[in-house]
Amino acid sequence: MASQRHSGPGGYTVGTMSEKFDCHYCRDPLQGKKYVQKEGRHCCVKCFDKFCANTCVECRKPIGADSKELHYKNRYWHDSCFRCAKCYHPLANETFVSKENKILCNKCTTREDSPRCKGCFKQIVAGDQNVEYKKNVWHKDCFTCSNCKQVIGTGSFFPKGEDFYCVTCHETKFAKHCVKCNKALVKAPVWSTMKGNPGMTTASTVKSVP
Repeated sequence: MASQRHSGPGGYTVGTMSEKFDCHYCRDPLQGKKYVQKEGRHCCVKCFDKFCANTCVECRKPIGADSKELHYKNRYWHDSCFRCAKCYHPLANETFVSKENKILCNKCTTREDSPRCKGCFKQIVAGDQNVEYKKNVWHKDCFTCSNCKQVIGTGSFFPKGEDFYCVTCHETKFAKHCVKCNKALVKAPVWSTMKGNPGMTTASTVKSVP
C-alpha cells in the first residue's frame, strides 16, 4: 500500500476585508475586519466557525478559520489532530498510509503488515533475522530443535511432521545407521541466504526426510 500526503486547506480563503461587505449570516459590516470567503459568500470568523466550519474526524470539534485544516478523501482534521492511529505520532508534515479507514505512519504500517513468528508469535519487523520454511517464518533465535531446544537458526536440520531436529538429535532418535561404519545414512538439508534481502534466510528446496 503506497504512502500518501494529505492535501492542505481548500475551499475557502481568509483575509482582511478592504471593501464594504456585510457578513452573509449576521449582516455585520466586514470592512477592516478579518473575514472568510467560501463559495462566493463573505462572512465573519464567528459565523464561519458556527455555520461553515468542517468537523474534525479525530476530536469531533469544528475546525475554525484560525485553525490549520487538513483533508483527505472528504475527511477533515485539525493540523494537531492528524496523527497515527497506533502510536499517535503527528503526521501533518509526513507521508502516511490509509488502511481500513485508519491513518497510520509508515513505521506502524510495516509492523501491522509484518508476519508473526511461529515460535514466539511476535511480529517480525524490518531488520530482524528470520528463517522461512514451507511458508512459515521464525525469528532466527526462535527456530530451535524440538528435542534439545538448542537454536538451529540457519544451521542444518531435519523436519519431522510439525517438529524440527538438529543433526545430532535426529541421528540419535530417528536416523538409520550403516551397520559397518555406524554413520547416519541420511543427509540434512541446509539453510541458504535469500539474495537481495539482507537479514532474511530461507530453506533450500529438499525432499522430505524420513
